[in-house]
Amino acid sequence: MNYLKHIAVLLTAVAVSTSSFNSVVFAQSAEKFVNVGYDSDGDPFLLDATSMRKREPGFGSVLKVYQMKNGLMSEILVRASCGDETLSIVGFRTYSQGVKLTEEKIRQQVAVRTDSPASLAMSYHCHAIGARGW
Repeated sequence: MNYLKHIAVLLTAVAVSTSSFNSVVFAQSAEKFVNVGYDSDGDPFLLDATSMRKREPGFGSVLKVYQMKNGLMSEILVRASCGDETLSIVGFRTYSQGVKLTEEKIRQQVAVRTDSPASLAMSYHCHAIGARGW
């Protein structure tokens, strides 16, 4: 009888672990791209949550925000500092069918804690890393 109880407890633990793992995997894949706003035409801006703060050659550690429009994909490279509450757009890229058409380096300060896509991307990132004050 004790043996049957032990097996039942073990099977319950495995079932709970498996369902918890599946929920975590689903949540992680569901948040690969996070909507951080819309333009005036209603087209969304999407933050690539999987590449947050990864080093981008020529740009440093950035957040990547994408938008599809008229068959082109725009990539906005954003540098965010949660502790200093500074935010700037450092580059733009344009792609067509996976081929990079343009790349531009810039340095444009952006207001923090607004409803702009860059600011909302920063807010999501700062929350995700547990930065103080976010």
